[in-house]
Amino acid sequence: MFGTKRFVGIADLAPLCRQISFMLSAGVSLKTVIQSLADAPQKNRQLKFALKNTLEGITRGESLSFAFEQTGCFPPFMCNMCKIGEFSDNLPKVMQLLADYYEEMFRNKEEIRSALIYPAIISVMMLLMIIAAVVFVLPNYAMVFEMSEAALPLLTRVLLAISETLSEQYYIVVPIVLLVLLLPRLLVKTALGREYFERFLLFVPPISIVYRQIANLYIVQALALLLQSGQPLANSIPIVSGIMSNKKIAADLQNLSARLQEGSSFYSLLANISYIDPTIIGLVRAGEETGNMPLIFEHASKYSRYQFSQMSKRLNKLVEPIITLVLGVVLGLVMLAIMLPTFTMTEFLG
Repeated sequence: MFGTKRFVGIADLAPLCRQISFMLSAGVSLKTVIQSLADAPQKNRQLKFALKNTLEGITRGESLSFAFEQTGCFPPFMCNMCKIGEFSDNLPKVMQLLADYYEEMFRNKEEIRSALIYPAIISVMMLLMIIAAVVFVLPNYAMVFEMSEAALPLLTRVLLAISETLSEQYYIVVPIVLLVLLLPRLLVKTALGREYFERFLLFVPPISIVYRQIANLYIVQALALLLQSGQPLANSIPIVSGIMSNKKIAADLQNLSARLQEGSSFYSLLANISYIDPTIIGLVRAGEETGNMPLIFEHASKYSRYQFSQMSKRLNKLVEPIITLVLGVVLGLVMLAIMLPTFTMTEFLG
């Protein structure tokens, strides 16, 4: 959803677009703008390389959008938006809108990351505790258990078997675990695997609840940006389709665009896409009735940002206790498997 690694990151795109907008608005020539940015110190080497190549293209007489596109380092959406700004002779405003757009994307990404990083740390620590208890603590108790003639509980016998496997046959277990972890990633790289994975994200709860909210946010933000820059709705939808990494969403938007050109209502077409928020559909209906789509999508963008912010807060509150509960139960079972034989031996000796 956030784009591939071959493009300059959104954390660098936002200030870049902002600087270009400020300098162009101040009357600085485009070549001078890119020259100053290319000569300025850049922490991102990829961005430095891209700006130098862009400067060479502009020196040859190419447009900014074409020069950006030829570097292969800037996302297609940014190149298309630059093209719109050049065509409408309003490049400074378009670059300012792009800066706002990428800043919003970066904030969204950081909200998701901050909501998940603490639960991830807790998960890793509790998993390490569970592994340590099974691999190191339980075998020491096993030697004591063997000296007793008391029958061991089923749970203890199962964990002892797991502990023995992990300790003595780690050279088999480790490759299997790595294969299990890497297999989904390898399958997603195939066309069929990618298709099923994207449908899983969109239609299988609870993952789909979060993913749909993110998809709605980016669709609405991109359409709002394009409409504010003066691009017609019929031309905006294919551009948004081109920036969506989910092929299912991209195909749905392409189909919507084709049906829209045939004369169908945008509201009715959007209502047929199951993962679009009903509130957004209602706003679009109002926009068609009033004929003011740019303003409607600006409101829809604000609504989506609010919904995303609320979802991030709920995610942060729910994920941590759920993970803690699940891993706590597992850790409790391990400790129970250790303590039960102790009680049994006490009764046996008594």
